[in-house]
Parts: sequence; C-alpha cells; structure tokens
Amino acid sequence: MATVDDLSLSNVLKTLLTNEPELLSIAADSFPIRLWQRLAEEKLLIPSLSVALGGQGSRHPAIIHAVKVLTYASASPGLGMTWVMQQALIELIIKSDNELVNSQYLTKLLSGEALCALSVSEPGAGAHPKRLTTTAEYRDGAYVINGEKTYVTNGPFAGLFIVLAITEMVNGRKAFTAFMVPRETKGLTVKPMKGFDALKPSQHCGLVLDNCRLPASHIIGEKGHAFDSISKPFREHEDVLMLSALAGAMQSITDEIITLNEDISTEELGQLLAITDSVMALAVQAAMALDEGGGPLNTVSYIIVGRGLVEKFNHKINKLLVDQPLTGTIKRLIGDIDVLVNIAKMANVSKQKALAMRYLANRAAL
Repeated sequence: MATVDDLSLSNVLKTLLTNEPELLSIAADSFPIRLWQRLAEEKLLIPSLSVALGGQGSRHPAIIHAVKVLTYASASPGLGMTWVMQQALIELIIKSDNELVNSQYLTKLLSGEALCALSVSEPGAGAHPKRLTTTAEYRDGAYVINGEKTYVTNGPFAGLFIVLAITEMVNGRKAFTAFMVPRETKGLTVKPMKGFDALKPSQHCGLVLDNCRLPASHIIGEKGHAFDSISKPFREHEDVLMLSALAGAMQSITDEIITLNEDISTEELGQLLAITDSVMALAVQAAMALDEGGGPLNTVSYIIVGRGLVEKFNHKINKLLVDQPLTGTIKRLIGDIDVLVNIAKMANVSKQKALAMRYLANRAAL
C-alpha cells in the first residue's frame, strides 16, 4: 500500500498537469521542452535530488507512483521513459563529480533546457560489452573517439551524449570509459533512424564518431570502469522505474477499451485491472529494493515477473479485441508496450540466468 509520503510527489505532478494540460499537447516529431522546464521549476524533473539541488528529496517508491501518473495522463510510455532516463543520467553525472562537466553542462540539464542521451548500443552488437567496438585512443593530449552507436534514446533532441568507448584492454577484457560529448563536437554526426516510430515523443537515432577529440576532463566517472559503474546501474534504474510506466500505459489501454467496448464483462475487466495492479505492486517492491542497494540481483525477480505480467496483459488485450477495430491510441500503446518488452527480452534472459546461478551457488555452499 502506498504511504502518504509516496503519493505526495504524485499529487504535486497531478496538480501541475491538471492546471496546465497544454503541457501534454505535443506536436508531431517534437519534444515537449516546455513540460521539462515546468517540471524543473516545480522541482519535479529530478525529484530524488535534495531540495537544495532542485529536487523534492523523494525516494524511489514515490517516484514509481509519479511515473505512472505521468504515463497515464499522457497515454505515452515514451514520455514516462524519457523522464526516467533523464533522472538516471543526471544523477550519474552528479555522482561522477566532474567539475568541468558540472560547471559547463549540468545547469542546462537541471533547468530542463537541454537533454542528455546515453550511447552504448552499436549496430549488430546491441549493448553486449564483448561485441562493442567504439574506441577512445589517447593521442597528443586528448582522447580520439571513433565508432558508431545506434538506438540512442532521445538522441535527436539531445544536446549532450554520454558515450561509452573502449580505452584499453585489461587481461584480455575491454575496459570502457564514459565521455561527455557535446552535440557540436567536431566529427560527431547524428544519424536519423528510419522505420522506428515507437515510444514518441521519445525518438531514437544513431551516432557516428569520426576522430572526435575530447580532453580527459570530459570523462564521466572512473576511467576504464564505465560499463559496471554507469551502464549496469542505469539499466537497473530504468528497468525498475519503467515497470510503473508500463502500468500507466496498461491503465490507459483499459480505459480506452471500456470506451470502445461498453459490453466488456466485469470478469475480463477485473483480470486486466488485477494484472495492472500486480505490475505496479512489483514496481513498488523493486523501488524499495533499489533504495536499499545491493545491486541488480536485489531487484531482478520483481523485474522478471513484472515484465512477464505485462506480456500476459498485451496477450489478453489482443485476444479480447481480435474482432474489433482498434482505436489509434490502443494500437499505439500496444505497439509501445511490445517494443519495451522486446527490448528487454535478452536482458531478462540474462537476469534469469544470474538468478539461477546465485541460487545454485548458495545451494552448493550449504
């Protein structure tokens, strides 16, 4: 059950969206930068930060409920995803304690004037560290980055990119370093991604880095440890908070179905609502585990089961509406949910294997 503290952040967000509904009126192929600025003004853009840093000082369970509110109000899991990702990226930047990056770039991110995008995946490689090839070679007092990235979320609108690149080989393993790469960096080209229209207003792009020179002062976090200290924590943070965005999208679909099919049985409706409530409950438990620390294995079971329930929900929706024409909103939401579930499918398999290996190791130790 949600506490009063958990819901206070949601109530602030609800009030903002109720009083200013135009913030959710998003033109095609554009990003709602005014919404981002208003979130910042109301200390909602990065709510986990302390009030002194421009946040609400909220814990993850409170953020979980607020993400559902935003996704449900906008009927857009892409919008919820973008909010989740910006929170995670800005927190990573702050924790890296890079004086130059903080002084030159952080203010615009915290004010909602600019977006940051994480760039890990590569064509034909996904985000698997063994297959990544982008390099950053130290030459003549600067790092020279070469490579290509793909599926950069919010890349078309981002002013800053956090790019993971190989800086050395250690005992036969690739050591990755994260660099803050401003959009105007010479040699950086943003490539449109054709045929991927899901999750709007969030949009995706590719990046080509051709001899991009950056000083060491643009390194985010510890050199050579970016995959473990940035990529993995970011993935966990996103996986947990996206459960609530998925729950918000599921609730939006349910409302649309009630409008479309007034004869829906209470039994069918109850099943849809029960699945949505269960996903949300798992999201809250995962958020509590995230606050406790301990790494991805602390949250893995909630994420695996939650995503399995989301797949079950979409299957039920498709079966329920098999003989009915779908509204544009239902089609879009079902498509967005499918994309989000499929993106994480391989990661989920890895999580399941890690869970099994931990169990077997503990069992063998008895």
